[in-house]
Amino acid sequence: MTRLKLDKITQYIAAQRPGYSLAQAFYKDVDVYQAEIEHIFLKHWLYAGHASQIPLAGDYFTFDFDTESVIIARTASGDVKAHMNVCRHRGSKICLEPSGSQKSLTCPYHAWNYNLDGQLISARNMPDDFDRSQNGLHKVNVALLHGLIFVCLSKEPPSLSALQNELDEVFELFGFNNMKLAEKKSYRIPANWKLAVENYQECYHCAPSHPEFAQIHAMAKPPKVFQMAKSDFAQANQGQPKFKQLNRYFDLAEVGQEGYQYDRNPLLRNALSGSAGGKPVAPLLGSIQEYDGGASELMIGPLSYFLIYDDHMLGYRFLPNSVDECICDVSWYVNESAVQGKDYQLEQLTWLWDVTTQADKKIIMNNQKGVDSRYYQPGRLSEMEHFQQSFLTWYLKTLAE
Repeated sequence: MTRLKLDKITQYIAAQRPGYSLAQAFYKDVDVYQAEIEHIFLKHWLYAGHASQIPLAGDYFTFDFDTESVIIARTASGDVKAHMNVCRHRGSKICLEPSGSQKSLTCPYHAWNYNLDGQLISARNMPDDFDRSQNGLHKVNVALLHGLIFVCLSKEPPSLSALQNELDEVFELFGFNNMKLAEKKSYRIPANWKLAVENYQECYHCAPSHPEFAQIHAMAKPPKVFQMAKSDFAQANQGQPKFKQLNRYFDLAEVGQEGYQYDRNPLLRNALSGSAGGKPVAPLLGSIQEYDGGASELMIGPLSYFLIYDDHMLGYRFLPNSVDECICDVSWYVNESAVQGKDYQLEQLTWLWDVTTQADKKIIMNNQKGVDSRYYQPGRLSEMEHFQQSFLTWYLKTLAE
């Protein structure tokens, strides 16, 4: 990036008022967008999927954002490896389908063939001095967090050690290793990715915009009501491992460590799960013995979010396609022993967060339309947008660095 472009972004950051939404340029300037890709999406751990999606050797799926595509594959030795989906010959995409099973990875253009570890094993009609060992697929850092697969495209990714140490008990309790993907839905949103992330991080809009959610989650209540319900809920369940409260997120993360946060919040009106009427929708997760009427919020890195009920878990991620379009991917996970149609019904399992995300898509689209106006000005954030403010503070600091 040129000095002129850097100076421009620096001026944007310096002019940003604390406690206000971002200036228009942060949502529309292509140079800002490219800086975000380089300093956020390429440098942090991103939630790619779950080990249950690739149970057998040769199974793979792709993980895409912006112009990048990553192949996540189960190798012959049973390891999970990640490689850039870019042939080392002339750059063609290798895996054209989003998932599948292959004994090896063959480029459809000129048939260069790679094993599942990314090593080039054959390349037709190449000169005698061609070195196959120097032409393997570009490796991508991959980490398994109790079954959750994360990738990082940086050569020096932030450490996950603090997160693993503090959350190991939570991962074990909910049985992350023993979950399986029940459903995944993608919502294409014609808006800048930050508008989607900011929307997810605040519940100021929940009561007026999400009546279904507001009937289940205490978080939709005014701050004083919610905090009182949260305090009573935590006190009633004091000492239980589900009730850790960890905030190492955004700029609160230790230097060199990936940020994370974990908390548990109460549901309303004797609700037990995120469903119509708050009724159970699947077998209990992990070693959970009974419902406690709560849901856990887990955030890993700046872009990966999980909502954990006692009987199922949701994974949320927001990925950019361009400066003015993003994808919201929602995944529903259940106990690996649960049988669809017998132990859970997909429509019941996915109902609440499908209807909520459909509504959010419309909200975010309209937000972008307003931000596009020549009359848009940053507005003062409410006390119910404090977590959004934390994200914006971290975001500006990250760009500035």
